[in-house]
Amino acid sequence: MKNILYVLYFLISCGVFGQKKTTKTTKTIKISTDWKFIQKDIPAAEKIDYNDTSWESVNLPHDWSISKPFSKENPSFSRGAWLPAGVSYYRKSLDLPTLKEGQKVFIYFEGAYRNAEVWCNGNYLGKRPSGYTSFEYEITDCIQPDGKNIITVKLDNASQPHSRWYSGNGIYRDVFLNIKNAVYIPTWSTKITSKIIDNKAEIQVTSILKNTTNTPQQVSFETHVKTGKYGIVSNAVSVTIPANSEKAVKNAVTINNPTYWELNNPRLYNVENYVFQSKKTLAHEQIPTGIRSLRFDTNEGFFLNGKALKIQGVCLHHGAGPLGAAARKTSYQRQIRKLKEMGVNAVRTAHNPFASAFLHTCDEMGMLVMNEAFDEWGVAKHPATFRENGAKIPLPIDYYASIFNEWSDRDMTDFVLRDRNHPSVFMWSIGNEIEQMHDESGVVIAKRLQDLVHQLDGTRPATCGVNGYGWNKWPHEPAVSVMDIPGYNYADPEDYDKEHQDFPDRKMIVTEHNSAQAFTARGEYYPFKGDSLAFQVDLPIEHPNTKRFLKNRRAFNHGMEAWRDVVKRTFVMGSFIWTGWDYLGETIPYPWPARSSSFGVIDLAGFPKDGYYYYESQWTKKPVLHIFPHWNWKGNEGKPIKVYGFSNLDKVELIINGQSLGKKSVDMMAGHPLEWQAIYQSGQLKAIGYKNGQVVLEKIIETTGVATKSKSKVTDQGNDGIAYVEIELLDEKSRYVPTANNLLKFEAKNAEIIGVANGNNRSIEPFVANYRKAFNGKALVVLKKSKLNRKAWLKITSEGFSTEEKISF
Repeated sequence: MKNILYVLYFLISCGVFGQKKTTKTTKTIKISTDWKFIQKDIPAAEKIDYNDTSWESVNLPHDWSISKPFSKENPSFSRGAWLPAGVSYYRKSLDLPTLKEGQKVFIYFEGAYRNAEVWCNGNYLGKRPSGYTSFEYEITDCIQPDGKNIITVKLDNASQPHSRWYSGNGIYRDVFLNIKNAVYIPTWSTKITSKIIDNKAEIQVTSILKNTTNTPQQVSFETHVKTGKYGIVSNAVSVTIPANSEKAVKNAVTINNPTYWELNNPRLYNVENYVFQSKKTLAHEQIPTGIRSLRFDTNEGFFLNGKALKIQGVCLHHGAGPLGAAARKTSYQRQIRKLKEMGVNAVRTAHNPFASAFLHTCDEMGMLVMNEAFDEWGVAKHPATFRENGAKIPLPIDYYASIFNEWSDRDMTDFVLRDRNHPSVFMWSIGNEIEQMHDESGVVIAKRLQDLVHQLDGTRPATCGVNGYGWNKWPHEPAVSVMDIPGYNYADPEDYDKEHQDFPDRKMIVTEHNSAQAFTARGEYYPFKGDSLAFQVDLPIEHPNTKRFLKNRRAFNHGMEAWRDVVKRTFVMGSFIWTGWDYLGETIPYPWPARSSSFGVIDLAGFPKDGYYYYESQWTKKPVLHIFPHWNWKGNEGKPIKVYGFSNLDKVELIINGQSLGKKSVDMMAGHPLEWQAIYQSGQLKAIGYKNGQVVLEKIIETTGVATKSKSKVTDQGNDGIAYVEIELLDEKSRYVPTANNLLKFEAKNAEIIGVANGNNRSIEPFVANYRKAFNGKALVVLKKSKLNRKAWLKITSEGFSTEEKISF
């Protein structure tokens, strides 16, 4: 019976019953290899016969800045991670397939930073100033089907300082050639929604068909959705497209007893749309979608598929640590995996459109997304930046304000059209900490941008992250009231209560707040300097600006209190912490040599900090027990030391060398970690976690010897050939050494080392190298396989190690 059903499914899906051929004559071709690159302004480089043989050969995605040296002389300043920026050119010789009569050719860029100007065979196609916006040009009229075809791209990021964070430089996302027939479905023209009634879901498809011929075309627009291993639902509508015109078309299919898209079971349905004419397939597209319902309630918060869900969110920037802006699909999969293990259920894309691959990863792995468009409107920002001596100064940047009036509608439109079919996207954000939300101009702009969201999507609300609550600089109420759901940045609990009392019908979400470990590096402690300095970086900075800044930021308490304040208020939908992951640039409050942030609960290399375990204890149901600091304090024997912990059990007992320091009750609403006062002595630090009087977990930290070997593991490996290798340094008894900073050397076979890191935000070692110092016992290597079907090897050595380590993948 199964075989009969399978044949039936095969016949239907191939259109045999309708006598339609589904052999695709359209193509999408990724053009990522063998680009020519130069970091220089060459005005004649767009000419088809320009000699680029001396240029460097690179593959995409390519962020050319990330491999360069850090320097105080680079005008990007600390906001841009002290890395170079400027003008660059790319050229690509296209290997076009044989084109059929009437076919159209388009070139599609996911992102190129910034001021991208594109030529095809010397013909100017246009310019897109924003480096984060995806864009497409038709090149049919300028290609030579049987001759040489050259794409030239000029990027100009010379105006510095430019951004509040590291943006990257280059064609740092994928590029595609799209080949379509004379009748086709334009890019981003299809909108998919679902209507749920009882045990049925109607998938509704709205699209546009374009006819570039001189005669009307009668076609069939068919939608197919595979519902299981053998099941498929489909529907067809007949459409007449006028000559040289577009025609809107609607279709729908119904799925009985659908499986909803859930965070722990993100079921995706592939919607396949075909345009048939007679026995020919003129167009085909495949769009994954998820069936889910969203509800936003004034008093009860957010609901996914009818169930209340507190948003446990993090803000992320778009970079991938040592890979810079050239993130890969595997990079995103690693990020989302680690965040979900911490209990995160939502990401805010701060503060710009991310790559489509990021959203696809969130669709596939079950992560909600607040999708954000802008960090500036028409007024430029002057972010606080710290000089070498710790003095705080405003730093004018040339980011987006100067082009906002001309480009914001176009960029917002393309942003929503590209991303509206992703089930992971549950809210749109039209801006972050926008100055104009504090005056009357914000009313008009916020309405204009939100109206665009409603017009192009209409299934999700819009927000804008607004600051000033409780800072004696409250936003302009008429501007705030425009928003579907106002976003609150760094508000205090009394601010939430005041807003809820003054505007009882207002929905509320915290778009940004402190994390439970801001301004500190992983595994870095100073426990003998006193409580106020126990977790602060030990830098020789005497300026009062930096000291005052750090003094006002308690190591863990501020972020813990912020989450507690949200949990206690059902009318607040949830919160996004700043940030889930450290990122390049914005080194507040540290000057050179700091080149990356330290706001996150995960460091730049992807290793959890102590604050990670606070959120794991709050946001997951698994038993959690974590204590710190480490226990390697030779020379400090007999001195007082505090031991801290996070847990979601009932009680935690701390034992040092067999002597109990007592049990502490766990208060899940406490705004501070568990704490024991101890006297340091080398040996063993042991924590025991109890639930209902029974031992559930034990955590042991020991005084270790020096590192004598490494232990590595391939933690993430993707179909793109990318592999992440995480390394820990061990002593002769195979115990993790949390203070080890050994210089590691790497050698790869059948793989290229494309990035190394260790999580130290003050390291100015290069990211592209065959060596790296460990930082507090850990290091990371990112590799790309040369041949995907063969094994690759990584060898790790270090002077003084008793053995070398080899790992294959």
